Amino acid sequence: MAYADYYYYVQEYLSGKEPVISEDDFSYFEKQAEKEIDLRTFNRIRANQALVTVDVKECACAVAEFLCEAEKVIRRAAAQGLAGPLVSWSNDGESGAIDVSQSCYTESGKKAKIKDLIYQHLGHTGLLYAGV
Repeated sequence: MAYADYYYYVQEYLSGKEPVISEDDFSYFEKQAEKEIDLRTFNRIRANQALVTVDVKECACAVAEFLCEAEKVIRRAAAQGLAGPLVSWSNDGESGAIDVSQSCYTESGKKAKIKDLIYQHLGHTGLLYAGV
């Protein structure tokens, strides 16, 4: 069972804002978000669907939206031959500099951003606690 559906994403999470994720793509990105959430909650939610609260739904939507945005940015950058955010450029000699280390769209940057989103939404719920 999905933690959030497209209706919840559009009506509740976005509250009228324009969706980043299309209805066709939502189930894919939501499933990826679930995997990230399950990893950090030790599969507690997967094992007990009663734990799917508004906080979990909001978290799933936030992570899914970030994953969709990241994929779009990476595709656009690849199409333009860029590997990260532009930090400097020269006009006459056609030079430039790209700083990948500061991007949240690198693999390590994506992991950090996803972790931040999960902690932002679920940090107060006890779901992230590794103890007994």
